[in-house]
Amino acid sequence: MRIRLSSSKWQHTYEQDPATICSAVNRTLHNISPRLASTLTVNAIISAIRRREVVHRLYLGDSCLGDAGCIRLFGFLNSPAGLQCREGLTELFLTKNDIGTQGLLAVAAFLRDNTVLRELCLSGNPLTTDPKVIAEFASALNSSRLCTLQILHSSSLGDQFVQAFLPRLTTPYLRQLDMPAIDMTRAVVPTLVDYVKSPQCHLERLKCNANSLTPGGARMIVKAIEEGNYTLWKVHLDDLHNESHDDEGEERMMAWEEVLSTVVQRNLRYKVQIRDQSLALLRYSRALFLRSGVTNGAYDFASVSSRSRNSRSFDLPSQFFNLPVELQQEIISYLAPLLSHQQRMRIVSFAADITTLPQLGHKSDAIRGRAKHLETVVRTGLGRRSSSQQEQPFEGSWRPPTWWECRCPIEYQVNCRSLRRWRRERRDMWLTQVACNAYEP
Repeated sequence: MRIRLSSSKWQHTYEQDPATICSAVNRTLHNISPRLASTLTVNAIISAIRRREVVHRLYLGDSCLGDAGCIRLFGFLNSPAGLQCREGLTELFLTKNDIGTQGLLAVAAFLRDNTVLRELCLSGNPLTTDPKVIAEFASALNSSRLCTLQILHSSSLGDQFVQAFLPRLTTPYLRQLDMPAIDMTRAVVPTLVDYVKSPQCHLERLKCNANSLTPGGARMIVKAIEEGNYTLWKVHLDDLHNESHDDEGEERMMAWEEVLSTVVQRNLRYKVQIRDQSLALLRYSRALFLRSGVTNGAYDFASVSSRSRNSRSFDLPSQFFNLPVELQQEIISYLAPLLSHQQRMRIVSFAADITTLPQLGHKSDAIRGRAKHLETVVRTGLGRRSSSQQEQPFEGSWRPPTWWECRCPIEYQVNCRSLRRWRRERRDMWLTQVACNAYEP
């Protein structure tokens, strides 16, 4: 058993990244008992984790883990010995590991209240169709900040899994859900329709291709997105398996595909405009309302306006606060016309709250232990390497901290991928926090 990069997929970005662990299973492990293979695999993975000071990615595809291996691996990650890895792990790939009911419960325990993990791949695993286990997994996902979930090519799931999973999915952070080739049929279309139309759906990407939804079912999903969804801007419903009784013509297929293209372009346009107007309104509101001294957002607009007008700060309050409250709100609506009234008020409340100001420096992170060797991680990674290697930047070494400072020379910061990703991460988290990540009609 050895741990190394095992696929050409990783040789471009993460070939030398010390924060990434990929398992390459010796072929002889497939010829011994699954229990022994699982034990040897987990021993090697845990040993590799212990040797790394920072681990951001675990690529453990086809590693003979099984349920027993998952239970032991996540038991280690949830223990004090694995805490450092848990607090830094952003990507977890468990493709084709024969993970079933008990393994999924172990994954759920690791996922619960996890605010660091961003991508989880469970493709090619049987998982389960037990409603209670699915409910536990959905509950754990809802408590996390997971952004991407992949369960491709798991034909044993079918309609039962989707019908038990989607109605319980309420997380505002999940942006991508991939479910191609999991043996869905047209019977699950009403569940998909209800989900994409519900306010609980915050997805931006949905993949349901290579299933038996039928063109008629796909058309119903597209119609639901057109009528009640403003977040999805990439949807895959192609490669549908036509049923014998559903004789759709090529022209009708092209018609709903054209409608889908129009709808996702509309949603993408709204997404960009809502984001830009929200950020602009935040800047204006900080300048106007921060003097109010509001904390914890526990005041309505009238109270915030009144406290700003009566503020004893050194600068005189703006004449804006002498206007009637209704007129103030009308003026604010012109600053962000696409936002709903509720969205604008949430941004004003956030901007007026002094406790939402970013920390100056990284002391708060240091106290929580989250900035340990952070600048070294982002610039060079952490591993057992020579001094000549340490000068090489590893942009794959990444975790989303509360505070981070780019150590690149000023002239290179504009091209720093880590800096751009950190800024995007913080922006997206804020937009989700104030529920301004989608258009509200």
